[in-house]
Amino acid sequence: MWHRSALAALFVLIAAMPAVAQVNNVYSKAIPPDKLALERLNLKIEWTANIPVEGRRDSLTQIQLIDDQIFVQTRTGLIIAGDALTGQLQWFAQLGNGDYANTYPVATNSQFVYVAHVTKLHCFHRYSGVVEYVTDLGSPPTTGPAADETGVYCALGLRPGNSGGHRIAVYNLVRPIAISATAKGPIDPNKPPPKDPKAVNPVDRLISRYGENMSRPNQPELFDNPRAGRSLEVPTGGTTGNRSPSLSALPRVTPPYTLDNETPTPSISMLPSLRQPYHLRSEFQRDIQRTASIGVIPPSLAASLALADLRPKNVGPPMRWEFGLTSRVLFPPFLTPTRVWLATDTQMVTALNKRDKKTEVVQKLADPISAMPGRAGVFVYVPIGSGYLVAIEGTSGSLTGGANIIWRAPVGGIANRTPYITEKFVYSQGDNSGVVCVNRANGDIIWRSDESADHIIGANEEFLYVRDHQGKLLVFDAKRPTNPATLRSVPLASLDLGQFNIYVANTASDRIYLAADNGLVVCLRDMNPKYARPVRICPEATINAVPKVAVDVGMPGMPAMPDMPGEPKKDPDPKKGN
Repeated sequence: MWHRSALAALFVLIAAMPAVAQVNNVYSKAIPPDKLALERLNLKIEWTANIPVEGRRDSLTQIQLIDDQIFVQTRTGLIIAGDALTGQLQWFAQLGNGDYANTYPVATNSQFVYVAHVTKLHCFHRYSGVVEYVTDLGSPPTTGPAADETGVYCALGLRPGNSGGHRIAVYNLVRPIAISATAKGPIDPNKPPPKDPKAVNPVDRLISRYGENMSRPNQPELFDNPRAGRSLEVPTGGTTGNRSPSLSALPRVTPPYTLDNETPTPSISMLPSLRQPYHLRSEFQRDIQRTASIGVIPPSLAASLALADLRPKNVGPPMRWEFGLTSRVLFPPFLTPTRVWLATDTQMVTALNKRDKKTEVVQKLADPISAMPGRAGVFVYVPIGSGYLVAIEGTSGSLTGGANIIWRAPVGGIANRTPYITEKFVYSQGDNSGVVCVNRANGDIIWRSDESADHIIGANEEFLYVRDHQGKLLVFDAKRPTNPATLRSVPLASLDLGQFNIYVANTASDRIYLAADNGLVVCLRDMNPKYARPVRICPEATINAVPKVAVDVGMPGMPAMPDMPGEPKKDPDPKKGN
């Protein structure tokens, strides 16, 4: 009997071995780096955090550093906000029902953080996590949103049934509800409170905040006469692409419906279901006899039903405008004080006016845009596929003259990552193409690295921290090459961190962040005492037309944008752009 027991135990062990191997290969076995190894690079651990992930089916997908906060998103729709200085959790929220979904970078302004998930836009207060609103965008986003102090700018796919590429939808901030001041003096409970002649009905105040049509779906956009001026806008369609017989064109509404009193149309009352395809269902003819699809004749039956739907709708932000394109928007819109800039797959860079969506700049590039542009002040740095980095001044340019291009730098390689910008330099980077340091003022190349160093994760005033394609952390001199004759630079030190397989680029401060798909996040900093508190290295983008002010609540309807004075004067030195 003993051999049978041993044989059974052996079978159990063999069956368990593949399962153990599978679990070990799901996540990396990342642990915080060794203290002595970090000291060789003059680094120390500031804090560590473990983000909860849903077993083998979840992972970290987006990690962003914005000002003094860190935002982490997971594959199953969990968003976590934390303090970037201490790693302390501030708030978290579950988006959707926990299923897999595409994650996009979040956008913030001084008050809110905007997160796009499936077809909805979630707006949270930045430091408390309180939900301001959740609104349906009508179609899935194609990139992350952008935001300033007046609204949020979303790149969306067109609604079902409409031709074209993508559309840009801009939503204003929701109006804050002002609370009336209480009457002065003691209150007598036996007397009714005095009436304030300036008091407003709370319902009227709520309607003025969210718009008069808050319980109705968005109405089809009415576009201006295209002959009135040059415009690249295309119609974005109504609320749906499905078309049904127009009831307004029928002389009667009793079946059978006729358009000319001679040719009857199929009776809708004969259909047992409004789900396509529509059948005249019978046991012996259900597979051979079908009615014409209601989705082929305008206008939309779905829109008619939506207009008649009296169920309460979620409160959402008022739409400022919507702009349709015939091409795909590749990256989140990037903003300047008065313009929205778009990069499309047709090698076009287009600038729209924030207020009235007027096309102000159209620039055709020689090659496709290879990565999301970098921004500093009012300057935009665009990498293109032919190996050039193009600096554009974002507040000037015209339809006839195109964009105001400051310089072009031949950085070479694919440059398929967002340029990393500091006060004096802009660093081009890409897969297996290396890092190229470029002078922001004139576009001169300062130094180049080897092709293996291809992902910048942070910088301070002295050093540039880069990860190569094998996961090693490389430390470069940020300002000068190690070989001035060839303008080549080699790492000053290195450390193997291959177990941290999620790359995080910190553009907000000098801190270095390492992340792994098992949820471990580690914050490092230079041991120099001057970096005891975070130091801003990357200049902030200038996106607001005026200093941050409260939204005006005096006018009914949608919130008005702040006055936009003349565009800022051109700064000949890009390093002073912000």
